[in-house]
Amino acid sequence: MIGLRQAICASIFVAALATTAAYAGPPKDSLLDHMTGHWVLAGTIDGKKTVHDIDAQWTLQGTYLRLTEMAREKDASGKPKYEAEVLIAYDAAKSHYVCFWYDTEGVAPFDAQGGVAVRRGDTLPFLFRTRQGNFHTTFTYQSKTDTWTWAMDGEVKGKLVPFARVVLKKR
Repeated sequence: MIGLRQAICASIFVAALATTAAYAGPPKDSLLDHMTGHWVLAGTIDGKKTVHDIDAQWTLQGTYLRLTEMAREKDASGKPKYEAEVLIAYDAAKSHYVCFWYDTEGVAPFDAQGGVAVRRGDTLPFLFRTRQGNFHTTFTYQSKTDTWTWAMDGEVKGKLVPFARVVLKKR
């Protein structure tokens, strides 16, 4: 005969399984889905021509799109001159996107909240608040060519100062 304790544990276990099975994770984002895959980023960053490789995939049960970015240019020791890990997600409760950008340029100068964007068509205009001032990173999907453009601008006394203009094409 099954004891009361075993019956309660079994009920909790079955309820947990049912809850887990019913949860399919957050809904996929149709715009961010276009950014998944393997990309070559080419253009100008800080006045210099550059080429980076980017791999983008859904992670953490489809909650975040993770971009792993690596410059093809190497430093004297053979390491990439630039690396970044970027996490992008849609926050349905706040009706906006968030972006957390971690790279080899130094420990996160950005606000702990990351960048925030409200989608405008196929464009995500992220605003990052930094200790030095605001930084704008705008991702735009070009559906006709299945490419992305990224425009990055610093803000000095309310005026945007171009930092990067790059295009991502599938590898």
